[in-house]
Amino acid sequence: MRSALRAGMTLIITLLLFLAFNLVWLPKLPDIRWDFSQQKIHTLSPATRQLLTTLESPMDLYYFNSKVPQKSHALKRYSQRVEDLLKAFEKAANNKISLHIINPAPFSEDAYKASLFGLDDTRGFIGLIGTRAGQGAQRIEAFNPDTESLLEYEISHLIYKLMYPERPTVGLLSGLPLAAPAGNLLEQMRKHFNLVELAPTLTQVPASLGTLMVVQPYALPEKALYAIEQSVLRGTKLMVFIDPVSEIGANAGSANVRLNALLTAWGIQMPADKLLVDNLYASSAKPGPGMPTVLHPARLQLPRQAMAADDVSTWKLNSVTVSSSGALSRAAKSHTLFTPLLQSSPQSSLLDAARFASSTAFDALVEEASTSGQRHVIAARLEGPAYSAFPDGLKGQPPGLQKAKHIQLVVVADTDLLSDTVGNAHPNNNALFVLNTLDNLAAPEALRRIRARVMTPPLHRLEPMREAAAQAYRQSAGELERRLEHTEHAWQRLNPPATSLGTQAVDTNTQLQALNKERLRLPVELHALKVQAYASLHRFEHTLKWLMIAPMPLLLCLIAWVLFLYQRRRRAAAMTAAC
Repeated sequence: MRSALRAGMTLIITLLLFLAFNLVWLPKLPDIRWDFSQQKIHTLSPATRQLLTTLESPMDLYYFNSKVPQKSHALKRYSQRVEDLLKAFEKAANNKISLHIINPAPFSEDAYKASLFGLDDTRGFIGLIGTRAGQGAQRIEAFNPDTESLLEYEISHLIYKLMYPERPTVGLLSGLPLAAPAGNLLEQMRKHFNLVELAPTLTQVPASLGTLMVVQPYALPEKALYAIEQSVLRGTKLMVFIDPVSEIGANAGSANVRLNALLTAWGIQMPADKLLVDNLYASSAKPGPGMPTVLHPARLQLPRQAMAADDVSTWKLNSVTVSSSGALSRAAKSHTLFTPLLQSSPQSSLLDAARFASSTAFDALVEEASTSGQRHVIAARLEGPAYSAFPDGLKGQPPGLQKAKHIQLVVVADTDLLSDTVGNAHPNNNALFVLNTLDNLAAPEALRRIRARVMTPPLHRLEPMREAAAQAYRQSAGELERRLEHTEHAWQRLNPPATSLGTQAVDTNTQLQALNKERLRLPVELHALKVQAYASLHRFEHTLKWLMIAPMPLLLCLIAWVLFLYQRRRRAAAMTAAC
């Protein structure tokens, strides 16, 4: 009886101590976390912490994360990753951020509020709304796992916009008339920035402008080039569009020794008489009014894989269209950091610009695109030291700044991506590319220094295999893809959509039937080529999965077998001892 009572008292005391530890002492223990990831992806960067120290007034962040069946396992895991990072923001903000985590049920009041603020419910809510007293709300419609490397920047950007809702000021200096050809882009720029348009004849960039956009400096006088250079050396952030042959202003592109020297001083080069053609990314275009659609070898529709995966300029972009662009390269002995933003495919080459005077040669020029595997840079970000291309200044003026330790600029070897004609020809994100870049250049240093960090580094063996498979497919499928596009255009031209009532008669036109067979057969052949090109990769992935999955059940079976033998021996030994 006493032993039972003693055991019961011991159990009660142990339970009370356990509850006291969890309710009283555990909350007082320091929250210690160790981040063993290679790029410290679970730790806020110093730039983010510096940004959070500048918060002057409190703000509220409402994270909507619905628990719905349509969410995939990967999306649920990513939503938890977002929640953990938001908690890190709240902790590092010294009580300036109040985080509210909301799990809205379908058709609930919380779901109604989330939709009212414009959050995306396509795959279940996983968005953020930020509010601050006296200011309008900011939102992230939906966090996307594809841009996970920019997650810290995305949240920091929202917090910065809550702190400073005023539009940044951007100067615009153009050697081309942009009002008519690029009206849509200019309208969007005026919505997002205080746009200050500068005269091409200026002799000095106003010191109040911290961000400058220059279009086709080939057409600008020498005094304007000197003003741009001195402004960049002084610390102005620059986005410049240079085009060997601009379709906006056909006579604006010409060799300019001063501009070439200026580009070299910044650490970059671009041939002024070469155009980029691409066999893989070439898209259809009309050479002129009333002319038939042809495959334009210099009108390139760049997909996501042609863009830098982890740069803010390509944030949320799916496609960018450029036309008659040039190619950039790093200058010899340059000390600047050269980061490609937009690139051609390996099936590309540089041709003389004079050969594009006749549009009848377009189809033949496509075949000349190189398949050597070299990719050409269409847009790049430059950061680092630079020197002056005007060491003696200009005539009648004393020499200005001679060098700078750190310049920041983005160079784009095309001006036509600004035009409404190119922007409306195919679905693209040309305007968003420009807005992303200017917004990042105009941001404070603390926000601009937040770099992308890769969350899940790929297996080193698989990436080269994927690239080799893609290369093999592109080389074998290029001709079939062009034939399919030509066939599709011809079939649509002979078979325009018509409104009919009830049933329709089958068109027995021989040419139409042949085109229809071709347009149905070519995708089958393309699929077969893709299966063939990726066959070795898929076999390796399948083998790798088995190697990762099979050892665990085999190990469990081995442990069970060992235990079985051990128990069997014990029983045998016990029976022997009993006898």
